[in-house]
Amino acid sequence: MAHAQLHCCEGLRCQSSQILNGSKQLNALSQGQIPRARAQSTFHVVAQKRVKKTQQVVLTPQGAKAGLGAAGQITKVPNGYFRNYLQPQRLALPATQGILDNILKQEQNEVQLAQQVQAKAQAMATALQTIGKFTIKKRSGDKESIFGSVTEQEVVDAIEAQTSRKLDKKLIELPDIKKLGTYEATVKLHPNVTGRFKVVVQKEKEKR
Repeated sequence: MAHAQLHCCEGLRCQSSQILNGSKQLNALSQGQIPRARAQSTFHVVAQKRVKKTQQVVLTPQGAKAGLGAAGQITKVPNGYFRNYLQPQRLALPATQGILDNILKQEQNEVQLAQQVQAKAQAMATALQTIGKFTIKKRSGDKESIFGSVTEQEVVDAIEAQTSRKLDKKLIELPDIKKLGTYEATVKLHPNVTGRFKVVVQKEKEKR
């Protein structure tokens, strides 16, 4: 009888120990100390942005007036922007090969014309330098003082008399000439070309 009771007590202690161990395992699992049997897979979702399609267009004079750039300027814009706004408003044209060729030809013509204008201005500057001086007659009083002063128009007339070329008097730069003598003068013939010459002021002969 005593042996049976001892065996029963040992069985109860064993069950109690198993229950205690199970409780500890559940507690550890809830705290994340024991890994789960099955690992959870993590998925990374990568969002891809839609690439906007663009195209080359040529701005029209209307586009230039709208402040989009210079007329004839080539630029890239989104297809939708061109289709829905620029093209209906006639602010730009598609940059086809034909249009690009015309723009290139026009640019070449403009460069050639600019070169011709500058060459013509340089030729005039060379002529002024070769002639060297232009004489203007003025009435004078005592101590070589002249009546009034030498004006740009008088210089233009003197140049035209010798070169048959009429210049714009606004381009002439003169010192303040109020006496007889020789003075340096310039004329802006081109943004890159300045003509230089001398103005000789002589006493006008008195009429008798």
